[in-house]
Amino acid sequence: MRRYTHSNNIRFEKSIDDRLKEIVETDSFCKTNNYSKSDLVRQLLRMGLKQYEYNLSERIKVQNGERYG
Repeated sequence: MRRYTHSNNIRFEKSIDDRLKEIVETDSFCKTNNYSKSDLVRQLLRMGLKQYEYNLSERIKVQNGERYG
């Protein structure tokens, strides 16, 4: 399957790299979907960006007085 993505080289600390490998090898979701380490990093990045955008929108609501926080 061809992916229409841009290639990025990312360096991880050894402890993080080891943890990613461990998750790919032991997590049932990763095993079921045959995830590679790259697939896992993409998924975690998507989840993190979605949470970041949500937090940002909530902060803007507070600043605009739409919500109290």
